[in-house]
Amino acid sequence: MRIVTLILLMFATLVISMPINAHKMKSAFTIVLFNERTGFLEVMHRFTLHDAEEAAWNLFDKGADIISKEETQAQFANYIEKKFALKNGNNQNIKLDIVGYQNDAGYFWVYQESQLPTDINKLKIKYDALREVWSEQINVVNIEGKGEVQSLSFSGSDTWLTARFNP
Repeated sequence: MRIVTLILLMFATLVISMPINAHKMKSAFTIVLFNERTGFLEVMHRFTLHDAEEAAWNLFDKGADIISKEETQAQFANYIEKKFALKNGNNQNIKLDIVGYQNDAGYFWVYQESQLPTDINKLKIKYDALREVWSEQINVVNIEGKGEVQSLSFSGSDTWLTARFNP
């Protein structure tokens, strides 16, 4: 009986001491807000800081430091600007300007905005950020302020997805 207990105890110690190699899902979350109060279409991109840091090493160089280097933060924000696009129902581009970026509580945020489009019945979105770095990358976009919240999820070979709004 003592031998069985000793073996079980050794096995439990071995299992507990093994490193956990759990793979976190690579994902980003964005809110597109039709803000009638401010008159702007506001876009807020959120990336886990760990993913943004690792992506910066892959996209820019091994010396990239999104945590403490303003240059890397600006470079990442410009990268997001190129990887995220909006079009109205007439297939015309909606130009977004970067208005800021920041590290906050384990996340890296990129903020964009545009004048609020008028008479928009649908919004076409392209969101390719980090998908060339990780094939499993999933980018989720919530569209708010135009009726019920709508969610679009970009993965695999998704390019342009569309949200439709009631008149």
